[in-house]
Amino acid sequence: MAVTCEIDYDSNPHGTYFGGQVLTGRVTLKLDKMKVVKAITLNITGYAETRWLERVTTNRRRRRRTFYGREDYIASKTFLVGSNQSSQVSIEAGIHTYNFVCQIPPECPSSFEGTNGRVRYMTNVTLVRPNKFDQNYTRCFTVLKVMDLNFDSPLLRVPAHSETSKTYCCWPCRSDPLALQLTVPQTGFVPGQSIPLSVLVTNDSHIPVEQLLMTFVMLVTYHSRPPSMPNSTSERLVVNTLKGDSVQRNCKKLFSYDVRVPATPPTCFKLCGIIQIAYQVEVEATVKGCHQHEVVSIPVTIGSVPLSQHVLIQPRGQISQPLDVNGLAGGNEATAPPLNAACPWAVDDSIPPPNYQEALHMRSTAATKSDESDHPEPAQANTHSLDGSAYKPLYPVFDIPSPSAPPPADYTQNYMAERAFVNPGLEVDKDKGTWL
Repeated sequence: MAVTCEIDYDSNPHGTYFGGQVLTGRVTLKLDKMKVVKAITLNITGYAETRWLERVTTNRRRRRRTFYGREDYIASKTFLVGSNQSSQVSIEAGIHTYNFVCQIPPECPSSFEGTNGRVRYMTNVTLVRPNKFDQNYTRCFTVLKVMDLNFDSPLLRVPAHSETSKTYCCWPCRSDPLALQLTVPQTGFVPGQSIPLSVLVTNDSHIPVEQLLMTFVMLVTYHSRPPSMPNSTSERLVVNTLKGDSVQRNCKKLFSYDVRVPATPPTCFKLCGIIQIAYQVEVEATVKGCHQHEVVSIPVTIGSVPLSQHVLIQPRGQISQPLDVNGLAGGNEATAPPLNAACPWAVDDSIPPPNYQEALHMRSTAATKSDESDHPEPAQANTHSLDGSAYKPLYPVFDIPSPSAPPPADYTQNYMAERAFVNPGLEVDKDKGTWL
């Protein structure tokens, strides 16, 4: 073992930071014998990149074309040993420690790993050796954008409602409609909360609903940038699912379900120009036979600071709120900027600090090489976490109460009107469910 390199982050063993904080750490080199190098560099980088292949036809020839894009957010280079003009530098055997500091811009988007793109931040140490290949040591760190739901939009506190209906078969055999109504008490949530769903199913058709399927979905859009041709592609990731009940024909039922929001990055529309992240909850009614299933959905916003019980007013001119690193690592040293260095969730004393978990639904970016691609590029070296496994970002998960699910707006009126015409003494048809 000739060289051992360790990259550590001060008071933050998992390497999780918010935009606007100061990244501090140290590089420890352990040499069992003298080493001759031209220089030792420390590169701290943050970037977003997209890359995917599509089949296109050019001059009657089918081929695969590569679309790609890139944005850079951090590009810091420091010489730990030597310089650009160095020829040879001898490093004695033993342990050598180098400290580093880097300001993380507050506008950095949150770390993200997808199939066709990623937002990644990393620290790289390179031993530039004369007449030999360079030695590289890399460790990633997670950057999170503070997205306070209290200052995003007042509409996030307002209940949302969506409905759809569908008829089966064709005239003159067309059935009565199968109607789905979905209601949520608010549209702003954070990981750790559950999204309460009120689902009203009015099945006036002659086809029974075998099962209701509730799904929390991430919708990712990737864009290319010049010199690549302008293009975009989309990806649908199922974050969480919940299986519900069945509904018999000629039946009307109201259900309440809770779909949990696991560790996942915040909604992102404006921070990154080549990757946008959106979320929605979906309710799918699977019906018998070869009929098309019916789906109703509502968009939701995922943030990193939960909604407070009290409506807050953002001060004029306030753009971002830096975060105290104590909420991340539990340490005694704060590395956040000195001004307004308070936890963003401290607006409500009842909100405890979150813990940090990996996003299990994310897919790692796989570098694809093809001889038919227009712009083939070599795949980058695999980037590992501290324990040597594949890198996965960490996201805050809160342990706070979730809102209760309200019934649909017209539920009470319809319920009372229908009950007025139901004779309790009559036996209900076994093919019908519970009448509302």
